[in-house]
Amino acid sequence: MPDEVVACDADWTLESERLELAPMVEDDSDALFALLKDPGIHVFTGGQPPASADEVRAKIRRRESRQSPEGDELWLNWTLRLKDDRTVVGYVQAGVTEGQADMAWVIGGAFQRQGFGSEASRRVLRWLWHHLQLHEVRAKIHPEHIASRRVARSVGLRPTGERTDDGEDVWRATFVAPQ
Repeated sequence: MPDEVVACDADWTLESERLELAPMVEDDSDALFALLKDPGIHVFTGGQPPASADEVRAKIRRRESRQSPEGDELWLNWTLRLKDDRTVVGYVQAGVTEGQADMAWVIGGAFQRQGFGSEASRRVLRWLWHHLQLHEVRAKIHPEHIASRRVARSVGLRPTGERTDDGEDVWRATFVAPQ
């Protein structure tokens, strides 16, 4: 992995119109648990709601290294907070390898249908392209997950016709560096 990718652990706090996107840290565990314990969030993403904030805390601790255990993937996770009152509304994540990223977004049930997923994902995509010079971003989306399909389309991803072993559709955007 190139040195400049590893070095992005510097301040990569981002802002959008309504949101602050901060690197996810252990202190976010309680607020994220409050969102993730909603079974509705897991309908299309699989898995079960976490049993406790400690379970969320343990997952965040593993991710705080910002790298996969093998060291071949950069793990970037942003906690999304409303600018006006700092309420946590969700998170965006990107697993980055040479020139490409797999992206995902999760928005709490009470905050869905307000454009937060698109707003945050668009800001992350812009940052990934400008700072890490990515040429491709992908997302794997359950074919019936209409909200995630809308987010993907709004940020420029398009369905590829490929399907994962888990039955998810692969969406992709490619970027050309300016000359």
